[in-house]
Amino acid sequence: MSGARGENWRGGRIGILGGTFDPPHGGHVRMAAAARTVLGLEHVFFSPAPHPPHKNAEPVTAWEHRRAMTAAALEGESGMSVTDIESASGPSYTVELLRSASRATAADLYFILGADSMAQLASWREPEEILRLCTLVVFPRDDRAVRLPVPGPASLVVFEAPRVDVSSTEIRAAFTAGAPVAGAVPDAVAAYIGRNGLYRRS
Repeated sequence: MSGARGENWRGGRIGILGGTFDPPHGGHVRMAAAARTVLGLEHVFFSPAPHPPHKNAEPVTAWEHRRAMTAAALEGESGMSVTDIESASGPSYTVELLRSASRATAADLYFILGADSMAQLASWREPEEILRLCTLVVFPRDDRAVRLPVPGPASLVVFEAPRVDVSSTEIRAAFTAGAPVAGAVPDAVAAYIGRNGLYRRS
């Protein structure tokens, strides 16, 4: 089976890391790498949401830039790439991403997220269906406790490390203020942001 534009979704275990990626940062890459190594994932696909529904009240960088930055963040990383499997029309719901992925592959799906996102799962669209379609892979963040307030069957993998103590919101603010961001984002992402003038004060 195949995904969007000839993407290779073959294998027994496939990881997915969805998000806005505005911008992607080192924590995203470290989470994916740890999950791939520990869980034996054949590949991890990063899926920048075309229309993140939880960002309606704030501006979001154009999808083309977020996709390009995500691809730059994964340069030189083995077994990781960007997918275009999400629909470009309508809100980008995680459950629809997982449905598209399940149509593209017979592999077991592992959805990678931080504990802060996990805490919001009950408010997501069709949380029980999300839990049916994948195993959730949860990474710690900001000493947040992991709780699953959703009825029904669930498969969880909870990591103790690496702890993700950086956020895209903080990184955008740092770029806007001209503050140092060394190490927060991959060098290729910082270079892309500079070339395209992203996150400057309007």
